[in-house]
Amino acid sequence: MPTPSPGRRNVRPRPAGQTSLRPKAKAPINDDRLRLEKDLEEIRQQELRLRKLEEEMKRKVEELPRKLEERERKQRERIHKLAVLTATDHVGRPQDKRHAPLRQGNGTRRMTLPEQRRARMQFLMLCAVLAAFLILLWKSLP
Repeated sequence: MPTPSPGRRNVRPRPAGQTSLRPKAKAPINDDRLRLEKDLEEIRQQELRLRKLEEEMKRKVEELPRKLEERERKQRERIHKLAVLTATDHVGRPQDKRHAPLRQGNGTRRMTLPEQRRARMQFLMLCAVLAAFLILLWKSLP
């Protein structure tokens, strides 16, 4: 008895070792679709990461003036504290380093130039007073 035909005319039956072309054609399309869906998902994830990064950068840009102002305020405070700690009679003017106390190796303090001038003037005034006193004393002798 002959085998029933598949319903088509002039169709040759294929040997068992060969496969039809349709399943082969469907497999690459499915593979391409899966690959494209995977690529699309990766692109969406990258887009999400980029949006988060963009939002973070916008936030940083908005915070930047406040941070700069805070840094400047702290710097001004440090300068003010340093000025207060090192304040002398001449606040606002830098100290003349020529008049800074000179130190010897053993730690004894030497006189500064203004102190030396004052001491010299005191010595000369005392000498003048002593001379006047001696002149008055000599003239009072008989």
